[in-house]
Parts: sequence; C-alpha cells; structure tokens
Amino acid sequence: MARLAIALFAATASGAFGYGLWQRHRRRFEARRTSETRAWAQELEVEISKLKGQIDASRRDSLTGLLTRDQWEADTTALLASGHARAVLWIDLDRFKEVNSTFGHLAGNAALAEIGKRLRSRDDGSLAGRFGGDEFVLVLPYPPPDAQLERLAMELGKPITVTTPLDQTPRTVILTASIGVAVWTSAVPPGVPLLLDLSDRAMREAKETGSCVTMVHEA
Repeated sequence: MARLAIALFAATASGAFGYGLWQRHRRRFEARRTSETRAWAQELEVEISKLKGQIDASRRDSLTGLLTRDQWEADTTALLASGHARAVLWIDLDRFKEVNSTFGHLAGNAALAEIGKRLRSRDDGSLAGRFGGDEFVLVLPYPPPDAQLERLAMELGKPITVTTPLDQTPRTVILTASIGVAVWTSAVPPGVPLLLDLSDRAMREAKETGSCVTMVHEA
C-alpha cells in the first residue's frame, strides 16, 4: 500500500509538474505572440502613414502646400456638381520675376511659400491651388463682392520677410496681385475648363490695366 501511495503521489506530482510546465510554455508562447502582433501592428501603422504621406504629397504642391492643378480641378469639379462653388479666381503675382532677380530664387520660393500659407489659412470654404510659377487659383462658395476682392489683394500684398541659407539678412518683399474672377448665375454651372479660361482672361485684363487690380467675367 505504501508503495502504491508513493506511486500515486509521484504520478500526481509528475502530472502537476507537467501541467505547470505546459502552462509556463503556453504563457511564454502567448506573450511572444502578443509581442509579435504588436510589432506587426506598429510596422503596419508606419507603412500606412508612409502611404498616406505619399498620397498627400501627390495631391499637394511641395513648395506652397496648396493643391496641385490636377487635384484642384478634380475637387472643384465635385464642388460644382454639388452646387458648393460660385466663383473661380485666378491670381497672378505682379512683377514676381523682379523678386527672383533682385533677391534670388530661394527668396522667391520663400515668398511663394508665404503666399501659399495665406491662401491655406482662409476659413471661408474656399479651395486653393497652385498652377505653377506665381499663378494661383481659388474657388469660392459664393460670388465675392468687390470689397472682398480688394481685401484679398491687400492680404496677398502684405510685406513678406524672407531669409535664405545663402543670405541670412532679413529681406522685405512687397508683392501685389492681379486677380481675375469668373462668376455665374445659371443653375447648371459651367465646366472647369471654361471657368479657368474666363478667370485667366479676366486676370490678364487686370494685369494690363495695372497691378493690384481685379476684373470679373460672368459665364
């Protein structure tokens, strides 16, 4: 009987030890799996962030942060279809080449970046894009009154202080802008190409008239 009791005790102890060992292995395995899952999730988040950055970079102008031409046209087309667009503005900076020739291209780029910042900071439902060089576009959800166009021209024309890696001396750049506007009253809005053509023509007329001038064409 004693031997039987000892054998039963040994078997029980062995089973308990085996069960405990199995539990430790299971906990280690689950901990390792959890750690690997977290690491995989973190890697996935990094990849998703990179992908979002690449997508956003393809939509935005790298210098000004404004929408690229293709993206602006696509977004404006959607706004027109939904009835949330009533005016298109074409903005061209006056004598911008003189800024580049006087202060250098780096200073010119800094000035363009500031213009982009000013256009991005608008909170009136407008959508801004850069078409290249010193040409910008803006779509508004309402026809702008003359006073608002004047305020926009004044805002863009505020002095800009620029420095560059090659010249740390602060330079003051003063810009003016010629603005062409295309508006419409029809229930069915014109297409983006026509609105761009009208606003571009209006801008060119404004530029011929003099700097810091706006002209309006109705579609």
